[in-house]
Amino acid sequence: MIWVTVVCGLFLAGQGIRYHFNLAQLREIREQTNALYSSVLGPDIGQSPFGRLQFEQGKLSARHRIGLDPLAVLAALSHPAVESLRLEGLVLTGMRGRVRGFFGPNVDRFDDYVDDLSRDEQFYFSLEKREEVFGGITFSLVVEPK
Repeated sequence: MIWVTVVCGLFLAGQGIRYHFNLAQLREIREQTNALYSSVLGPDIGQSPFGRLQFEQGKLSARHRIGLDPLAVLAALSHPAVESLRLEGLVLTGMRGRVRGFFGPNVDRFDDYVDDLSRDEQFYFSLEKREEVFGGITFSLVVEPK
């Protein structure tokens, strides 16, 4: 009976320590999230900061209805993305845009990535420039709406 009590006590102590560390991690995540919201929305983030961000994004996109939506282009670029992709620049001018980036070290998967982009339902992506550099490929894509 004593051994069962000791084992149960150790188990409960372990769960308590685990709970403490998870609670500390949760607090850190909440602090970082609130700091990120505050950096965008100001010191008063309100009760629903994510909803407020969506509202602000809607206002911005309503002002710039003519042309490509930058968030939609980034979403289309990220769907087939792999961890070896790094976007370095996105320039949208009206109904056309240019994307610069780096793909590495898995350069053999670059052609698959470009093929996946060509099957996008919303945009035409065409490879403008491809240059192999040490450790990967720098590339430039042209994007236009379908």
